[in-house]
Amino acid sequence: MGTSAIVFSEPAVADILMAAVIVGLPLLGVTRFGHAAILNLMLWLVLVACGIAACSMSTTMNTAIIHQVVTLYLALGAFVLAGYIAADAEPRFHLVMRFYTLACLIAALTGLAGYFNVLPAAYELFTNHGRARGTFKDPNVFGAALAPAIVYTVWIVLRAPMRQAAIAAAVSLPLMLALLLSFSRGAWISVAFSLLIAVWLSAVTTRRKRDHVRLVAVGTVGTLVLALALASTLRHESISNLLSERASFDQSYDSGPEGRFGGQAKAMNLILENPFGIGTHTFRDSHHEEEPHNVYLSQFLNAGWLGGTLYLISILGTLAAGLYAARRRTALQGPLIVATAAFAGVALEGLVIDSDHWRHFFLQMALIWGLVDAMPLVASTEQRQHD
Repeated sequence: MGTSAIVFSEPAVADILMAAVIVGLPLLGVTRFGHAAILNLMLWLVLVACGIAACSMSTTMNTAIIHQVVTLYLALGAFVLAGYIAADAEPRFHLVMRFYTLACLIAALTGLAGYFNVLPAAYELFTNHGRARGTFKDPNVFGAALAPAIVYTVWIVLRAPMRQAAIAAAVSLPLMLALLLSFSRGAWISVAFSLLIAVWLSAVTTRRKRDHVRLVAVGTVGTLVLALALASTLRHESISNLLSERASFDQSYDSGPEGRFGGQAKAMNLILENPFGIGTHTFRDSHHEEEPHNVYLSQFLNAGWLGGTLYLISILGTLAAGLYAARRRTALQGPLIVATAAFAGVALEGLVIDSDHWRHFFLQMALIWGLVDAMPLVASTEQRQHD
């Protein structure tokens, strides 16, 4: 997880290491595969099969097949990671998320160093068109990848002892500033939505008055700090101008028949006309200048009605399982709140971007699968201890 934020090119470092994980962890006997992980893997296997079948209609068949193979690879990685989490859920969840947060912190610091040109050539290396991108190719992916780490640090601030909460608060500041300077509208909305769900779940699942008081206090202080930081940042004219531009949805690349929303309208018409899909990359090669910027539409285009429906079932099923399990009072409640809230934000952002190969999407999905599969064992252990 410590290399998951280094994505200058593909395959990324994390992708190469994932190959060792997929083979090595089951051989070492440190995995336990439950119903949630197995069921979702089956959905993804059929989804990829539908996508490969539709590749016969792709304008560039070789790259289309490679795209589907990468999807299979990421799904297998998520399956193995879910098995690893399920075998010893709570400590392994925190291990994974701490390394992931460390990776995001490094990426955020490089993005900030680039944006403010702290080091020679840092601006050219770690920014793109005036937007921080850190160790990622795309500022949009950079901003989105920070979301799970931000949710995790905020949850620690809400629930952990004061010393740990103070450290988490300090870590969250550069993460949030880097998120702002990525100027990714989708990432902003994703993080806000994830934090809203995390705070809501924390509020409805706690019974202690002091936790409610802390929730209100942290929310108030956090809002004030963010407001002050935003006001200070907006004093820079270049930041203020780009922020105003990015906050608007009536830019040339959004509106019109050749814009983002025009492309999505084309995609919906093609989906209705082609129940078996049109093949991966055919939309951008033959019908529009780019992909539809909506992962759900992309799945229906790439894998037909069956593949698109299976994708929806996997996403909605994962969210439903996570939300249901997060309401149960066990030792895994906190991890489930974090994973479910983070995944919900990524799923929402999929409405405005093609997130089908985002590594943190598969990471959060795997965490939910593993935590849900660990629930029966954890619940029975806690019951025996109580008795």
